Amino acid sequence: MTISIQGVKGAFHEEAAINYYGGEIEILPNISFFKVIESIRDNNAKAGIMAVENTISGTIHSNLNLIRESGLSICGEVYLQIEQNLVGLPGTGIEDLVEVHSHYMAIDQCRSFFRNHPHIKLIESDDTALSMKEIAEKQLTNVGAIGSRIGAHHYGLNIIAESIETNKKNYTRFLIVERKNKTGSDKINKSSISMSLPNQKGSLSQVLSVIAFYNVDLSKIESVPVVGEPWHYRFYIDVLFDNYEKYKSMLQAIGPLTDKLQILGEYVSGSKSFEQIHSQSKIES
Repeated sequence: MTISIQGVKGAFHEEAAINYYGGEIEILPNISFFKVIESIRDNNAKAGIMAVENTISGTIHSNLNLIRESGLSICGEVYLQIEQNLVGLPGTGIEDLVEVHSHYMAIDQCRSFFRNHPHIKLIESDDTALSMKEIAEKQLTNVGAIGSRIGAHHYGLNIIAESIETNKKNYTRFLIVERKNKTGSDKINKSSISMSLPNQKGSLSQVLSVIAFYNVDLSKIESVPVVGEPWHYRFYIDVLFDNYEKYKSMLQAIGPLTDKLQILGEYVSGSKSFEQIHSQSKIES
């Protein structure tokens, strides 16, 4: 089974793919999330993994927009604790480092650690795992990277300092997208929906009241501007439910209240307690 990810091997997207599908998968790296979508539509991959939310940096609206425009379907989700590690070539110590390269988000998540090491210059790069790959290929003895354990293993690097992220409750939610959602209605308990509303008083509160009336749990709501329509917004919502028929009735009821309603995917919730995620990631590492 081929799974498409953004980034090179060793990226957190690969770790999320392994956690969701298991180890018997082939990873197809891509330079962008658009290429992830394209690879699935071109039948080069069965599915793709796309980060959409982080507990520190928030929602990645551009990825939600990509999924909505793609015609693909969300078929699942996975939550991953993000543990950032300082890595380098074998034999390299922190006192040897002149520069550390990584994605800007990874650097931001570790700034407290590097305040204690002011001799190190932080350099932004396109990808955490790509920074590791370049160190290994170019044998950069005075350069370190920030990234995952699986990335360090892929490229033969040593972990100089582990778990250097400032906030230890750093989690990312990834969505799994495929060409067609094959999950049966007897199993699904979550749905991701896109909707735009009439620009009039009370339009959002009417929709929310209907959702509550059908005893459907609104677990997340985000608004993004509609491009080309100033002061008009699109809403992305996630709902949880234990009765599929009530959920379908809710959709029928809110439909007339919206300008456009689009189901991005119906799937089994990957939600679990942070303590369970933490325990699972420790076991797998």
